[in-house]
Amino acid sequence: MSLNQHYDLAIIGAGPAGMAAAVEASKNNLKVLVLDDQPAVGGQVYRQIDKNYHNSDELSYLGEDYWLGKKLVDNFWHSSAELLSESRVWQITRDKLIFFSQKGLAHQVQADFILISTGAMERPMPIPGWTLPGVMSVGGAQTLLKSNNSGVDGAVFAGSGPLFYLTIWQYLIAGLKIVAVVDTAPARLSLHHYLRAIPALLQLNLLLKGLRWKSYIRKNTKYFSQVRKVSISGQFAAESLSFIDRYGESKKLFASHIFLHQGVVPNVNLTMATGLKHYWCPRQLCWHPETNIYGESSLKGVFVAGDGSGIAGVGAAILSGKTAAKRIFQYSRRPPIFSIFLSKFKRYRHAAARPFLDNLFRPPKDWRVPFDDETIVCRCEALKKADISLAISLGVAGPNQLKSFCRAGMGRCQGRMCGLTIQQMIADHNNLLEKDIGYFRLRPPIRPLTVGELASMADENVPAK
Repeated sequence: MSLNQHYDLAIIGAGPAGMAAAVEASKNNLKVLVLDDQPAVGGQVYRQIDKNYHNSDELSYLGEDYWLGKKLVDNFWHSSAELLSESRVWQITRDKLIFFSQKGLAHQVQADFILISTGAMERPMPIPGWTLPGVMSVGGAQTLLKSNNSGVDGAVFAGSGPLFYLTIWQYLIAGLKIVAVVDTAPARLSLHHYLRAIPALLQLNLLLKGLRWKSYIRKNTKYFSQVRKVSISGQFAAESLSFIDRYGESKKLFASHIFLHQGVVPNVNLTMATGLKHYWCPRQLCWHPETNIYGESSLKGVFVAGDGSGIAGVGAAILSGKTAAKRIFQYSRRPPIFSIFLSKFKRYRHAAARPFLDNLFRPPKDWRVPFDDETIVCRCEALKKADISLAISLGVAGPNQLKSFCRAGMGRCQGRMCGLTIQQMIADHNNLLEKDIGYFRLRPPIRPLTVGELASMADENVPAK
C-alpha cells in the first residue's frame, strides 16, 4: 500500500462531517488522509450514494435529502484528500500516531492534527426477544435500501424517532408491505415540550417534513401510538411482537421480521479509548466528548466533529466538519471574534430543533433497562438482567468493577451494546445520577485485532535489502 508516513490532517470517518472537513482542508492546501471502515464514502446518511445516483429515478423513495449529498461527495472526489477505505482504526496515541488495519495488514501514520468523525450508533434496545434471529435495528433496515436496493416485506417497526419515521416512509414509498408500526413516543405534548418547540421553529421545514412522514405512515399502514411493555417472542426466531397499547389493552402482532429503534447516540469508543474527556448529556442520555466551539477536544490537536460529538443532524455535522478544518488551518493565528460568533450562530441554527426532538423522543425506561429479568443485556457474554442485578447487589460501585464480578462489557463489542444499560442499572440500584456512575474504561485496540495484523507492522518497518 502506498502510504505517506506524515499528514497535516488525518480524518477518521468519511461521512458528512469527515468529507466536509476534507474538502475544506484541501482548499487550504493541507495534506489530508481520510480513513473509513466502509468500502465507499458517505457514512450512514449518504451510504452508497455514488452507486445509487445512476438509478436515482428508480430509487426516488430514498428522498430528496439523500440525493443532496451527491454534491458533497463530488466535491470530496475533486479534493486533494487521500482516501483509504475499509480501514479500521483501532488506536490513536497522545502524540497523534494512528494505528489502523486494512485487508488483514496493520499500519501506522503520524498527523499534526486529527479529526475524529465516527458518527453515531443506534441506542441499544434490551427488550425481551431482541437477540432472536429476524430482529434488526431500523438502521439495518435502511442499510438494506441503500446498499442492496431491497427491503423486507411484512415487517413490524417498533420504536420512535426521526430515523424511525423516515425509514418507514421510505419502505412504504418503495412499495414494501408493513404489518404495523408500534410507536413508543407520547401521543400528546406537555407544556415543556411546547416551550422547547419555540427555538425549533428555526428548523420549521424539518418539523413539517416529519409531520408529513407521520401522516403518510398513519394513512398507509396499521399504526399503534403511545405503547409500552414491548416484547418479542419466538422459539428459534422472531414470531410475534406483544405490547400494551395506549388504552391498557394487550396486543400481539405476528411477524418474522421486526425492526427496532430508540434514537441514536454518539459512537464514543474511539474518543474514550484515546483518553479524551467526556461529559454526561442528560437530555440525550449518553456521553459526549468535551469540545470547544471549533470541535477541539481536551487533547490539543485532536478534534471531534459530526454526530460523534453530539447528535444534531446532517446539516450541523457538515458545518462542524468545515469549522474544525478552518480552525486547524488557522491554528497558528487567533481567529477573529466575528468568526467565533458566526460559527456559534450557524451551529445553533442547524441544531435548533434538537432539544425539542430529544425530549419528544426520549426513550422510555423499559427500553433502556429491561422490565423482564430474563432479558439478555450483555449479548457478548449472554448475561441476563438477573445475572447483572445479582452482581450489582454485591456492592458494585461502577461498570469497571462489575467486569470482575460477571464479565459484563468484556466481549467483542466492548460495551457498545450494553454499556448505557449497565450504567443505568447501577445508578438505579445506588440511587445516583448516571454521570456519577461513569462508564466503562475503554482501552485500545477498540476493535478485534489479530496477531498476524500486528506482525505485519513489524514487516512494514523492516528496510528493504
